[in-house]
Formats: sequence, C-alpha cells, structure tokens
Amino acid sequence: MELIELKHKICENFTGSNDELNHVLEIVSQDRSVFPFNEYEHLILNLIALGGLTYNQYLEIRSEYISENPYLWIFEISAPTTFGKFAQTYAQGKSTSLKIPSKKIDLNFSNEYDLWLDGIKIEVKASRAVNSNSNEPLYVKALSRKTKQPFLMNFQQLKPQCCDVFIWVAVFRDEIVVWVMSASEVLSNPLFSKGQHRGNSGNEGQLHITQDNIHLLDQYELKDANIEVMIKKAANRN
Repeated sequence: MELIELKHKICENFTGSNDELNHVLEIVSQDRSVFPFNEYEHLILNLIALGGLTYNQYLEIRSEYISENPYLWIFEISAPTTFGKFAQTYAQGKSTSLKIPSKKIDLNFSNEYDLWLDGIKIEVKASRAVNSNSNEPLYVKALSRKTKQPFLMNFQQLKPQCCDVFIWVAVFRDEIVVWVMSASEVLSNPLFSKGQHRGNSGNEGQLHITQDNIHLLDQYELKDANIEVMIKKAANRN
C-alpha cells in the first residue's frame, strides 16, 4: 500500500457526507506539512473530529499499512554508511558462511570488498526504490515493488576489478530483492557506466536501475534461501 492508496483507504472509511470529506481534503491540501505533523495525521484527525471515522477504524488502517510496508523504516536511514552496513548485515543473514574479510583469511585484503565465502571476494551494494519525480524525503517517496510509478535506484562506486561477485540489495517499501552477479557480468552489463568519479581512470562505475530496465536483472534474482549456491555459480561465470 503506497501513500496514494493510503489516502484512498482513509477516505473510503469515512461515513460522513461527500461535502464534509471534500471540505477536509481542501483544508489538508492547503496546509503546510511539517514532520511529524503531516497531511495524513491532519486528514485522520479532521475526519475523526467530524465523527465519520472512528479510532478503531484508524487502528485497523494503521495496522494494515504497517503490515503491508514492513521495510518502510529502512527509507528513514539517512546516513549512507549506516544504510550500507544494513545491506551488508542483511546479506550476511542469508548465510552464516559469509564472513567479514580480514588479513587472517586474505593476506592481501585492503578493505576493497565486503564479504568472503570460501575464497570468493564479494562486494555488497544497496539502493532504495523511490519516485524519481518527487522531491519529498525518501520515506515519503518510497515505492512498492509492484509500483507503476517511475523510479530510480543507483548502485554507485562499483569496482569490478576488486571483487569476484556483487550482491545487490534493492529495498522497496514492501520487499527486499537480492541480485547476485559476477564481476565480469557487471562490467559487461549494458547498464554499467564507467568513470563515476574523476581520477579513477575509468575503474569505477555505477548502475542506474529504473522501471524500464529492471527486468534485465531477473535472471540474477535470489528466489530461495540458498545464497551460497548463487554466489558460487556467479563466481564460476567470471
């Protein structure tokens, strides 16, 4: 359930007149929202005050919205390093065999990749699906996987020469999608663009994922719990 669906749900439960509802919607539309006092709490409180929406109805709508958007809280993570750490931890949660690398297991390790699996060097990258036409905060423009709205996910600072396998963690408000690709598949992918930053001699790039090209990653999607098998198969494709 995205925000536009939430507003429809709230209005659908209102038992007052259409005139009352339209009047409240007009008031809310002209109000200036300031977090945490947003248009939805304003709408709900006005409808409850009119007697056309009960507190129990509000609780039911709230419960449904939370259950249908279990990963919305991830869009509230503001620090890039914290979000990156979340993605790495999420990937590790798929297998206890995924280790944090160190010189104890790789003498040449110099922080150029994130995880290690039986000699396979793994880089974890993550992004969140948001409405590309919106300037609202991330948690407002967060999208569900089934969305029809335009979105953009950008996987940045990619260095295929520094790892064997990439794990992509794509966060939607209702689902987390994981893709597993070999470094060579990333390097040769038509979505990959080199030279993200000056001075890297074209060794660093990025992937822009949109509603128009996301289907190109379907073949790399992790659809069961065995991420180890996917990683090893990807490494063998290098």
